[in-house]
Amino acid sequence: MPVPRGPRPFPRALPHWRAGLLLSLLLLGMGGVLLRDVQLQCFQTRALRAQGRMRYLQTRPLPAGRGMIYARNGDPLAVNVPAVTLWVDPRIFRQHQSQWGRVAQVIGMSPLELSTRVRQGGADFAYLRRQVSPSLGKAVRALGIPGLYVQATSRTYYPLGAMTTPLLGLVHLDHQGAADLELGYNQWLAGRQGRERVLVDGQGQVLRVLQEAEHPQPGHNLHLTIDPQIQYWAYMTLLAAQQHFGAKLGSAVVMNVHTGQILAMVSVPSCNPNGRGSCSDPLDYANNAVHQAFEPGSVMKPFMVAAALTTHSIQPDQNFNVSHCLPVGGFCIRDDVVHHELNVAHILKYSSDIGAAKIALRTPREAIYDMYRAVGFGQAPGLGFVGETGGVLPDWHGWGRARHATIALGYGVSVTTLQLAEGYAAIANGGYHVRPTLLLDQPVQRRRIMPAGVANRLRRWLEGVCAPNGTGILAAIPGYRVAGKTGTANMANGKDGFLHNETNATFVGFAPGFAPDLVMAISLRASKRYWNFGGVESAPVFRVTMRHALEEMNIAPRWCGHRACVSQARNITATQAEIWAEGGGQ
Repeated sequence: MPVPRGPRPFPRALPHWRAGLLLSLLLLGMGGVLLRDVQLQCFQTRALRAQGRMRYLQTRPLPAGRGMIYARNGDPLAVNVPAVTLWVDPRIFRQHQSQWGRVAQVIGMSPLELSTRVRQGGADFAYLRRQVSPSLGKAVRALGIPGLYVQATSRTYYPLGAMTTPLLGLVHLDHQGAADLELGYNQWLAGRQGRERVLVDGQGQVLRVLQEAEHPQPGHNLHLTIDPQIQYWAYMTLLAAQQHFGAKLGSAVVMNVHTGQILAMVSVPSCNPNGRGSCSDPLDYANNAVHQAFEPGSVMKPFMVAAALTTHSIQPDQNFNVSHCLPVGGFCIRDDVVHHELNVAHILKYSSDIGAAKIALRTPREAIYDMYRAVGFGQAPGLGFVGETGGVLPDWHGWGRARHATIALGYGVSVTTLQLAEGYAAIANGGYHVRPTLLLDQPVQRRRIMPAGVANRLRRWLEGVCAPNGTGILAAIPGYRVAGKTGTANMANGKDGFLHNETNATFVGFAPGFAPDLVMAISLRASKRYWNFGGVESAPVFRVTMRHALEEMNIAPRWCGHRACVSQARNITATQAEIWAEGGGQ
């Protein structure tokens, strides 16, 4: 029997204010959205579009090639080779940290170093590797990790390696010169990078190049007077001498006596800039030929003699008693080898300090000073090296009797290896100073600084230095007449004294003697092994290098039968030659 149902309850009516509140909230929300839309569309349009362009429109640099450096024969000394730079966009790259281990393994970096580089980079840019091989870039591209990019660029490569590093210098990773010629001629060599605008996607990948805003402009090339073969022999022989005698540093310059063109300029120590991290010590790429000035010793004597002859302070055939020491300024000037009476030619041949001092004291101070200045001492060469020195040449007004005598012996004055080559070129070419140059096609700048008769007489006398019994016998080259001068100066100890076991060993010479074409200056500093005299240490560097240089220039030797002519004193032993050279130091 069905159960009767009771009456249904009447639904309770909602308060009228609730509907109004709900409607008001809806209207208020819609009004807020409308106001925000108006704000974005009308007032923030420019800023929002700029932010969008920042995300999807980017301006990226276009690297410009650096100018190349060539030798006189067209061989490249500094070239640009393809390379790549690896970089990341940290905002994107951080989203793929699970892949960082693969990246670190491929680019040869620890995960910690990779993380550090990403953290230390900018908000949207961080370098991982710069100027690495294109093969590494190809391997990185194959990973396909968003936010990791490979940019094509180039790096500087030096075909002669360490042989030219102190001359050419180095280049920073940003293609700007860091030292020596690369720095001095940076504005000429460095190109100007361009810019391009690109459209990228959300992962930073380039979708399209919109426009090239500015074309890259490559740098200009530099053509030097350097001869690669002469540069090679100069470096190799200088390096061998440095290692054998334990010199701290050394330099050598080969120059054409008629044009001033520098055919070789080398320094030791050096480093190979093509190996990463091999040139971390600035001493390894310092150009000692123009940056290091030193007391040269007896190689200064010919210029003092030139001043004496030019002013007629002495006669060419005059004799001087050198049997006793010469008291000057509280000490006695002595010779290493005792002689009795020497003429001017023999004073140069045996490098007599007593005879040279006596000639200097007969010559006006101003005349010696003017001759030193005329040949280039005390003046920077102006070859384009940043920080090149002119050495020290004190004004003649302040010379006392001791300075007057000893400055002719190469003490109290400092010069560079380049200046010595520059000075001796004037003796070799008949009395003209020629300005040294490293750039091809520069006009020859020369002026007469000494009478031709004086220069020719000195040239003949200096041939005797490289003859038997002369201090430069170890510079003699079979088949060629060689002229030159040795010099050895004890290094100052910084306490008004000298280090008796460390020397500046120098030799300057030119060849062939009857009509010189080439001059070469060699200096080895702080030598402290064996007989560290200029005639023993530096003269052999001249002999080996100059022989190859003369062959390179097709200057034939004199032939005696089927072999090159040699010295008439055939019974000279190496020990005798070293003994004669030992007397030519100071």
